[in-house]
Amino acid sequence: MEVALRALPPTSDPEFLVEIRRVIDRTRNPERTFRRICEDVSRPAALRFCALYAVLLRLRREERLSEYADLVNRHEREFGSEPYFHTFRAVILRLEGELASLLQAIEHSREAARLLADVPGVQHQVAEFIAEYLERRDAPPGPRELDEAEASVDRAITLSYGRIAHYFETKARILCLKDDFDTARSLVRRAIELEPREGMDYLRRISQYQTTRVKIDVFSQRSEWIRSRDSFREEMSQFRTQQLELLGLLAGVVAFVASTANVASQASGAVAVRLVTAMAGALVLVFSAFSLMINHSLWRRVALAAALGFLLLVTGLLAPSWLVRI
Repeated sequence: MEVALRALPPTSDPEFLVEIRRVIDRTRNPERTFRRICEDVSRPAALRFCALYAVLLRLRREERLSEYADLVNRHEREFGSEPYFHTFRAVILRLEGELASLLQAIEHSREAARLLADVPGVQHQVAEFIAEYLERRDAPPGPRELDEAEASVDRAITLSYGRIAHYFETKARILCLKDDFDTARSLVRRAIELEPREGMDYLRRISQYQTTRVKIDVFSQRSEWIRSRDSFREEMSQFRTQQLELLGLLAGVVAFVASTANVASQASGAVAVRLVTAMAGALVLVFSAFSLMINHSLWRRVALAAALGFLLLVTGLLAPSWLVRI
């Protein structure tokens, strides 16, 4: 296996991650073999780092993350200047489970992505960690955060020529946060189709994709519930506004009627009749306008009532005294 490690491309080469996975899959007892190479200080540092990466990849695949952290901490002094070490630190910070630690993990991932701009796996880690942070945070995701995550995963997909299945699953998670649920579901299906069945991670990956599919359904239902809730709140706000407007209208009508009645009681008979007639027409016009505001479909009935009110108002204001006496 030492020969295979020596034949690997440089760590800055985009093919490094692909080739080292192949070496791991072809190695019998890979963890023990690569640990032995990594701990042998007589070997070249570059070879030992490749072995370290292989062991860490194996531990992460098997979710043995406490051992992962111990191994990273033990070799940080020697290999800490390697660009990939930012990705190792990011994984460890993610283990702490707090949002503040996850933010630090994202910063390490960004630094690794800057140093290894052409490595798809490193670009993908930025998108994956941002997606996890936005899923766990209570506040809604911002457009800039979503755009950064989507740009990172799109770059990873482009650099890998669309051959890596779980990159599509990560993009599905990001689109789910953008409420694009149909596209997200189609990307999960694509990830399931692309996942190599002969790979060591096949069953774990498929379980992860199914979990993401369920998560998309949950987010979709939550989004629909939020829309229904907001619509209900808006309707209730409009209803309260209408009630206040109606109360104000009724108060104005009562004041208007009382004032008109008071004036009419002090006027002569003909003038009083004209005032009452005008008041009746004005009330009919006011309530017709209010009815039209509430329900536009009744405009024909409202138009008839408004015409009657207008006629009464004109009669009261303009009719000659002899007509009123009749």
